[in-house]
Amino acid sequence: MRDADGLPSYERYVAGLAGGLDAFPDAQAKGSLVRSVLEGQPPELLRTLPEPVRALALSSPVDSEWVPETHLAALVHAVSELRRFGEHEYCGWIRGCNRALFARPLYRLLMAVASPEGLLRHAGKRWGNFHRGSGLDHDGVSDDGVRLTLTFPAGLFDELLLRGYGESFAAALEASRAGDPLVEIEARGPGFACYRARW
Repeated sequence: MRDADGLPSYERYVAGLAGGLDAFPDAQAKGSLVRSVLEGQPPELLRTLPEPVRALALSSPVDSEWVPETHLAALVHAVSELRRFGEHEYCGWIRGCNRALFARPLYRLLMAVASPEGLLRHAGKRWGNFHRGSGLDHDGVSDDGVRLTLTFPAGLFDELLLRGYGESFAAALEASRAGDPLVEIEARGPGFACYRARW
């Protein structure tokens, strides 16, 4: 995808990181997330990825390994760009990646025992299973949905990634038997995004 200025999203994302892909060393993501992004991608596409995400793709981490969050984010941008995803295709792809992740035996067991409400009540703990250096808080239930707030170092997640995380949360709700979940960004600013989840 390209941004409003016509820049490829990968270039814009990396250029916006103070220190490039070495920025935010305390922010890390689980290798299982990298593997879910790579699953089903054609090998010829992986060979055209820019470095260093090409190396990450061609020698993917084991599920339990921690990798820099910026590398995962850049990989998401690069794959989305090379696949020429529009917004609808991107959101469907991210939700599909997470559906497949949550269908794996270990995660399926974790999700199956949680109701949607229980899943959201422990959203911070679930987020911490996959991410370090950022946090997810459950802000309570109201008549028009459940609020979640994602906090992170300013600049780590851009609009594209934040939309993707909304799809990730929706896939988690699906795995916990929520009917037709919708997760939308209500507000965002440097270092935070507020979501509303409904089903």
